[in-house]
Amino acid sequence: MEVKRMPRGVLDLEAQFAFFRSQHRHPVNAAAHALLAGPILFTNLLILHFLPLPSPLDPALALSLAYAAAYLLVDRRAGALAALLFLAAWDTSRTLAARLGFALSWKVVLATQLFCWTWQFLGHGLFEKRGPTVSELPEVFLMEPFLILLQILNKLFGYEPYPGFSKNVDKKMEADLRESGERKQRKMN
Repeated sequence: MEVKRMPRGVLDLEAQFAFFRSQHRHPVNAAAHALLAGPILFTNLLILHFLPLPSPLDPALALSLAYAAAYLLVDRRAGALAALLFLAAWDTSRTLAARLGFALSWKVVLATQLFCWTWQFLGHGLFEKRGPTVSELPEVFLMEPFLILLQILNKLFGYEPYPGFSKNVDKKMEADLRESGERKQRKMN
C-alpha cells in the first residue's frame, strides 16, 4: 500500500525550505541555483516590458509586486529585502528594456534563459543524480527565488525567520529525504 504524501502549503516556509534543501544538497547544484535564478527572473521581467497590453498595466511591475507580496507573507524581514530586490530588478529591467529595445532584448533573454535553464537541469542531473521536481512548478517558480535568498542569509549570517526555524527545517528535510528514499526503493521493487 502506497502512502500518499501530504502536500506542502505554498506559503509553508518550513516545509518549502526543507524540500528545497533536500533537492539541492550538492554544493555545485546549490551554487548553480543561487547564481542562475536571478538572471532567469531578471530576463523574465525584461521581456515583460514588451508585452503589447492595451491598458496602462505594467506586467513586469505586477509580477514584481506579486512576488514581493508573497515573500512578505512568509517572512517580514527577509521578505522586505526580497521585495526591495524585486523592485530594484523591475526598475533596472525597465531601464535596460528602454535602452536595448525589443530587437536586442529578446536575444539577451533567449541566450540567458537557455544558458541558465540548461545549467539548472544539469546541476540536478549531474550532481544530485536526479531530475528536478517539475510536478509542482507553480510553487517552484514562486518560492525558489526566496528560498535561495533565505539559504544565503542563513549560511552567511545565521538568519532564521524565528528561533528554532533551522532545527524544524532539518527535521522536515530528514523526513523528506527518508520519504524520497522509500519511494525510490518501492519503484525498484
